[in-house]
Formats: sequence, C-alpha cells, structure tokens
Amino acid sequence: MASPGTDIAFSEARTEGYRAFANKIWNAARFIFMNVDRAREAGIEIDPSVLGQTPAVPPDAPLDARWIVASLNSVAAEINEALADYRFDEAASLVYQFFWGDFCDWYLEIVKLRLDFGDTANQAATKAALTNLLQVFEAALRLLSPFMPFLTEELWRALHNGEPPTKSIALTRYPAGQSHTDDVAGTSFGLLQDLIVSVRALRKDLGVEERAPVPILIRSVNDGAVFEDNLEIIQRLARVSSVESVGMMPEGATIRSTPQFDVQVIYEKTIDVAAERERLTKELAKLEKALASAERQLSNQAFLDKAPPHVVEGLRRAEADNRLLIDKTRKALDDLPQEGLE
Repeated sequence: MASPGTDIAFSEARTEGYRAFANKIWNAARFIFMNVDRAREAGIEIDPSVLGQTPAVPPDAPLDARWIVASLNSVAAEINEALADYRFDEAASLVYQFFWGDFCDWYLEIVKLRLDFGDTANQAATKAALTNLLQVFEAALRLLSPFMPFLTEELWRALHNGEPPTKSIALTRYPAGQSHTDDVAGTSFGLLQDLIVSVRALRKDLGVEERAPVPILIRSVNDGAVFEDNLEIIQRLARVSSVESVGMMPEGATIRSTPQFDVQVIYEKTIDVAAERERLTKELAKLEKALASAERQLSNQAFLDKAPPHVVEGLRRAEADNRLLIDKTRKALDDLPQEGLE
C-alpha cells in the first residue's frame, strides 16, 4: 500500500476490507464454477486449452465482452509498467480496482444475461460468453497471483479441475496486456456506465423502492445508439422498465445531466423542491469552482508552455464540459417550481 519512501500505520479496518475482497473473489469463483456445471448439463463443454490464452473477441461481439477484454489488456499493461518501476502500491491498487470494480461489479452482473443455458437455439452465443468469462477470470487470477498467492493458487487449480498445465500459477506467463486495444468499446461502455450510475442516483433521490422497475426518458446529445443497443443491460443494472428517447426533456423534472445525455426517471412521487434546489445549488457551485480552476490554468502561459499536450487538451475538454453542465444545471434550477422557495 505504501508509496516508496513512506511509512504506513497498520490498520485492522483495512485488513477487514481486504478480507472482504478475498470473499468477493471467492464468490465470483463460485458463480463461475456453478455456471460451468450448468453448461455441462446443457451439453456445452469448454475446451480446457483456452484457459491461459489471451482473450479475444470478434468485432461483432456484445459490447460488454469487448469492453472487459479491452479493460483487462489495459490494466495488465499498466500493472506491468508499475511493477517495472517498483511501484508495488500502484500495481496492487490497479488489480484490486479491476477485479472488484470492472470484473465483479459490472461484468459479472451483465454476463448473467448471456448465460442462458435453456435457450438451445442460441448455444453458440452462450458458449462464447462463458468462454470469455473463464478466460478473463483466469487471466485476472494470474494478475493477482503475486499479491495474493495462496487464494489464487487454490482457485486456479480448481479452474483446471485439479490438473493444471504447470506445477503452480506462479510458473505461468504473467499477462502483459496492451494499451488502446478497443478504445471504441471503452468509450461506449463508459457512456453506458454513466447512464446507469445517473439512473441509480435519481432513484435514490426520488425514494424509489429498491426492486421497483421505473421508466426513464433520455435525451442524447449525439448518437443514442449505444443505449438502444444495450437496453437489456440498462434494464437489469438500473432496474428500468422502459427507455424512451426524447428531443426535449420536460420542464420542472428531476434530471441528471452529463455532457453526453440528460436522463429523467418517471416516478409518481412529489419532489422535495427545497432539497432538489439545494442539491442543484451545491452542484452548480462545484462545477463553477472546477471551471474557474481550468480557466486559471489555461490562462497561465508558463503552464501551457511546460505542460504535456494531452494534459492541456484534457483541461480544454474539462472546461467545455463544465460550461455545458453549468448551463444545464442553471436551467434545471430555473425550471423548479417557484413555490418551493421560501
């Protein structure tokens, strides 16, 4: 955990957190092994030789499959770079975030939609999804092995049915990865994640019951095809009953906005206008502060002369995005019912 040259105090709470991480890995493995058994019962066999191979998905594969493979390749490259620089804290953090966040919290939830063993007419797609799941999981175990050698050894051997190709996971090839393998999948899936997170936040603000499905309205700034093509994912992960694309959002509605879309949850419940006004006011102050910071840096010629081009370009994008979000937030404030004011 410690950066080079620093000391850390031992924390029991942090230890408990990593115990939870170990449980997360174990539960992911149980889910995978259960589905391997279900596949076998349905007559679907996975060739053991695919384990250890670099996952590869065709361009027409589902977005989630292309994204998780791109994410795996990218994080593997970053981990190798961190290890080469003896930044073990960075490497450990990267593999932790990938396994818990990308793999467990997102991909495992989505892949459940793909593992339909009762659909005999679509067995090829089911087998492809299971193969990809197994390959990514096996590669993730190899990435994690130097940091958690005992747990990964146990699960890796179980994955190979007790007959692994080498004596130990420590003797296998460490995933090298590569950067920018599928930037399109990364961008599209990131947009999908933003939408799902926004809908979840809206549901919480409106007090929607946890399991109650609700319809949503979306106004896409550019092409909304990524939402239309992945409705099933949105419905499952955000508990949405239907998705409607609109050209203009209703006035006075509780809306979440990003530079790429606006979204509204349709829910028959009186909005707490005062609370929504307070939330939007805080959000506006946060955006204005971020904009002022970006403008200050971009107006500093000495900074512009020294900063790498990608940093300057990132600041310019952030400045443009914040201006857009400030306009949207101000409009949302103006659209709130005036009777909510004291």
